[in-house]
Amino acid sequence: MEEQIEFLIQENEDLKKRVEELVEENESLWFMLEEYKNAENSVGQTMQNLLQEVMEEQFIRSLKPVGDA
Repeated sequence: MEEQIEFLIQENEDLKKRVEELVEENESLWFMLEEYKNAENSVGQTMQNLLQEVMEEQFIRSLKPVGDA
């Protein structure tokens, strides 16, 4: 009986360590996901800004002068 108790105590300790490892891994993955989303949003915003600049430039180039200055 005492052997079984010792075995269960050791197994419980091992499982506690594994849970701690998994919690750390989970937190790390959530952090990486947040960084990825932030980077993705940053790239998307940069592309949107570049597209806006190109469209404005094309619009300005397409304008015809109204008359002589």
